[in-house]
Amino acid sequence: MDTQWWVNDDVYCQPLTTDYLEEATKMLEISFYPEENVSMAFGISEDPQAVRELSDMTNEIAKDGISVIAIDKNTNKVVGTVFNKIQVKNDPIFNNFAKSWKSPRSKALVELMAEIDSLFNLFEYYQTDCLLELMFLGTATVYRGKGIAKKLSELTLEIGTNLAKGVNVRKSLDGTEMPLGPRPKVICSTFATIATQKIGRHLGFEIGAEKLYSEMEFQGTKFSDVITNGTTKITLEYKKL
Repeated sequence: MDTQWWVNDDVYCQPLTTDYLEEATKMLEISFYPEENVSMAFGISEDPQAVRELSDMTNEIAKDGISVIAIDKNTNKVVGTVFNKIQVKNDPIFNNFAKSWKSPRSKALVELMAEIDSLFNLFEYYQTDCLLELMFLGTATVYRGKGIAKKLSELTLEIGTNLAKGVNVRKSLDGTEMPLGPRPKVICSTFATIATQKIGRHLGFEIGAEKLYSEMEFQGTKFSDVITNGTTKITLEYKKL
């Protein structure tokens, strides 16, 4: 598998490395948390503590060696990212994070992620102990509409397919090889916007569960009152590798 993939003449993708980790995390802080539907509903960007806690989590996720970033060749700046996680059955990593967190906003976001996952148990459905989760997919605001998120998602699917076949494409943040480890049989993601749900259709994902924003609330405010961009639901989607 190559280590550089072009989106267009100006933007290319590569595995996330130590050199770009801080910048990739900052891009989420600037463009993802203030504008992504669920993050908006929880008011993540309004709470510096919540941002710090989620950044700690994405930094931990990055250690799995399967996250990807997009870079503008002209500025050498990160303009897109997807933090991907190898999920192992009965591993309470996210709950363990939430237990130590102080912000009710970040706690509620992780609790929602767990709730959506519980609506359709992929571990049981596929009788597997391991899956790959596409997480924290974001593009810098001025770079949207250029196919960057779609390319990052396609590359994540390619990574998952390789791992499922036993091809070790995992790389540590410093670029060294990692053990293959458990091989995922399924790729999944929680898609919270119309744009990412279209990506799910493009990749051939199936919808395992969905929940309307009108049925969800935080601190007395319905998600549907905050999310006014046309997206009406969150979906849990998956594809066998």
